[in-house]
Amino acid sequence: MKKLTLALSALAAVFGVSSANADVSVSGSGSVGYIAPASSGADGEIAVGQYISFGLSTTTASGMTISGGMGLTQDESANNGMGVSGGRTLTFATGGASLKIGDVEAGDTPGSVGGLIGGELDHHSDLNSNVASGFADDDGLGFSFSTAIGASSLNITHVGNTGADSYGAFDADGATSVTSASVTMPMGAYSITAGVASADGTTESASGISASGSIGGGTLTVGYSLQTLDTSAKSTAASYAVSAVGAATTSITTTAATNGDLDVDGDTTVLGATYAMSLDADTSVSIGYQSVKDADSESHTQTDVVVSRALGGGASVFLEMRNLSGDAAQDGTAIAVGSRVSF
Repeated sequence: MKKLTLALSALAAVFGVSSANADVSVSGSGSVGYIAPASSGADGEIAVGQYISFGLSTTTASGMTISGGMGLTQDESANNGMGVSGGRTLTFATGGASLKIGDVEAGDTPGSVGGLIGGELDHHSDLNSNVASGFADDDGLGFSFSTAIGASSLNITHVGNTGADSYGAFDADGATSVTSASVTMPMGAYSITAGVASADGTTESASGISASGSIGGGTLTVGYSLQTLDTSAKSTAASYAVSAVGAATTSITTTAATNGDLDVDGDTTVLGATYAMSLDADTSVSIGYQSVKDADSESHTQTDVVVSRALGGGASVFLEMRNLSGDAAQDGTAIAVGSRVSF
């Protein structure tokens, strides 16, 4: 990142571009992984991805920070998945509060914990549950407000139009909107997070709670989520998006086609837990467990294991495993090993 930032500074100097308060930063990351899918007899797969994130920020005379970002991606979720990401939000921050406007995602699964894997294994495991969880659509054009209230924090997100991202009618007639709210507060040695969500235009709603604390040299998090889902809001296609966030972060967001598995309206319950600990200064281990049941009386259990070891210089190696059992179009165990690096 240092070399890239220096190069941008030199380029700005050549063209006489300067700003006392503006900042442009560049960061990058890459990964390579070998995946053993859960499908019987399936060939092993290799997935490679790289991301460059441009963070943009400035500070106004009043002290307000305005930030955005864009990125160049080779997404490892697809062959030749090259594209431009980000550029669909602006964030305004001042006095401990921030307001993000544009393409935002509501928290429609409050209290749902236990899922740990992402990236290569999440995209290429071949695992496919028949159990529905999460709203059919939870992101789109809207705003997300976060603020600190003493030692607690509050987040309110409103997606006014799930059919638009950076441009479109806001809270238009006939458009589905989603609103979520969550609060995180300390309670003795523990941290408690509670949240609710609802969708206008469907009968979908959700509530949940999670608690985390230090136990036995690691951190234990447990959670429970209740989601009331609506078959009229079915989504049958999964989508993947890579977006630049802030000055130095690239994130991968996955929207799964969970409601396509739903045949009757009703409740989905999610009970889960994670435990994370460090074995030494460079090695970490995390274990996640989740039990899910939907209104179709279908259920599954899912166990994740993630081991990561830092190599220095922003590089690390990882081992990830997910086992899925129960009502599934494809159950079994999938494993990924590989390396990730931040530049």
